[in-house]
Order: sequence, then structure tokens, then C-alpha cells
Amino acid sequence: MPGPHRKRAFWFPLLGLGFAVAGADKLLGQKGYRRLFRAWGWSEESMRLIGAAEFAGGVLVASPIARRLGGLLLTAASTAVLTAELERREDDRAVPRLALLFAAAVASLPPPTK
Repeated sequence: MPGPHRKRAFWFPLLGLGFAVAGADKLLGQKGYRRLFRAWGWSEESMRLIGAAEFAGGVLVASPIARRLGGLLLTAASTAVLTAELERREDDRAVPRLALLFAAAVASLPPPTK
């Protein structure tokens, strides 16, 4: 019977994959993200920086060895994006981002001791 560590081992790579895909879309300059960041008054370089942080953080979170570093990187990137969403009262975007921020923060915690 799998223990609690086994369940977490499944979720962190999935979380990492989601962030890595979203980050890659920003890095590649996907039209929807370009439009969104422009509406916020952010530069294309800022969009790509967030994308790079999400991509790298996602890859790191998927690895048990680098999970904490990835979680910290994703927490920082998500905080910046969440701030922009809240300032513009984009609640439909902010609520899911808050959940992602929470997941990233959990990934940055040290593993439980036995």
C-alpha cells in the first residue's frame, strides 16, 4: 500500500509540468500571453522572465532533489503575477493563481521527517 510520500511524489511532477508548459508558452511569446502582459503594461522581456522562471521552476519542482528551489522560484513568479491580477481586479485569474501559489509554496517546504 503506497504511503503519503508516494502520493506527493505524483503531484509535484504534475504541478511542475503545468508550470513548465505555461512558462514555455510565455517564453515562445504565445499571442494570448503577449496581449495579457501588454494590457498590464508589462514589457515582452518581463513576460519572458516570468516564463523562464515558470519553466525552470516547473522542471525543478518535478525533481525531488531540486523541489525546494523550484518551489521558491515558482512562489516568486506566481506572487508577481498574482499581484498584477489583484491590482487589476482580475479575480477570475487571481483565484486559480492563488491556488498555484499555495502549491508552489508547499513545494518549497522541506520534506517531512520520519
